[in-house]
Amino acid sequence: MSCRGNSRQSGFVLLMLVVMLLVGATAYYTAFFRNDHYRHLSTRAYRTLDRLHELKRQLLTYAVFQPEIFTSDLVSNTVKNLAIEDIPGPGYFPCPDDDGDGSLTGGETACGNPRVMSDDHTGFDYGFLPVYFRTRNFFLKGAAPGQFFYVVADRFVNSSGYYNNATTHRYAPLNPTMSPSEPSSVGTALPVETPPWIELNGMGDYVVLIIAPGSPQVFPDGDVQDRTLAGKAKSIIANYLDRRFDVSGQLIDGGNADGSRFFFNHSAVDSTINDVIVGITFQEWQAAMQRRIKFERNRLCQIGVNAAHWFNAYDSITNPSGSNWRSQSVNGGVLCP
Repeated sequence: MSCRGNSRQSGFVLLMLVVMLLVGATAYYTAFFRNDHYRHLSTRAYRTLDRLHELKRQLLTYAVFQPEIFTSDLVSNTVKNLAIEDIPGPGYFPCPDDDGDGSLTGGETACGNPRVMSDDHTGFDYGFLPVYFRTRNFFLKGAAPGQFFYVVADRFVNSSGYYNNATTHRYAPLNPTMSPSEPSSVGTALPVETPPWIELNGMGDYVVLIIAPGSPQVFPDGDVQDRTLAGKAKSIIANYLDRRFDVSGQLIDGGNADGSRFFFNHSAVDSTINDVIVGITFQEWQAAMQRRIKFERNRLCQIGVNAAHWFNAYDSITNPSGSNWRSQSVNGGVLCP
């Protein structure tokens, strides 16, 4: 009896050890795979951020070298050099790509949405990020057509039918103070030193946003994102960018897909936002452009003050591309003493 009792007891202990090992192994592998899943998500997020920051750098390069990029036009496969007075100053960005093919053609080459102070859906343009500028020999590395969304302040685009300054179709003068102010063809005039008003996470003064849409999701109200649907960028934005809902599942105004100037990054606070966004602030734009001007100050200051050139004062008749950089201070000092 004693031997059989000891045997049963030993068997029970062995069984418990096996159960404990199984439970422990299950817990270990569950934690391992959960951590591996989070590690995978974290790695993917970092890679996305790296790509967005690289695209940001390339867009700033595009803006800094705008005069060099636009020194000529390609007409019937023949390069046609532009007159000095038609070459834009630094600081302009491309219009958005509306059809998602990666390039800007036809009506996409011009954009415009003049700011109306009381309308949060004005003052910026949005669509897919363009990646091909073949006629300018400029390409954005690391982005596929229709992969990223792109938001740009209206006055900072290099071709706009709403800013009819002579033949330039651009907002001018574009400089750190954006002064003197210039009305658009629809009669919209902003006060001097009015910054762009695109917001990201409650912070304003953004010139550009580059948005990586997160995985398609089902929202609390049952709406399902479907990226197989064809259409123009603005008409299908809700299938790419997210809307905001509170903890009770009620829709909140100001999500990324509603076409307003308010945008939000993925965060624990906004659980239905999984878009990842990197932006260029007005201050970053100023710093990048001023670095170029400072580097070239000796050459630029030799240009006659009355010459038709982007460095000099704007005049709708005699110097429509003038950006009045000559009058701007750099690092608190006079540029051309």
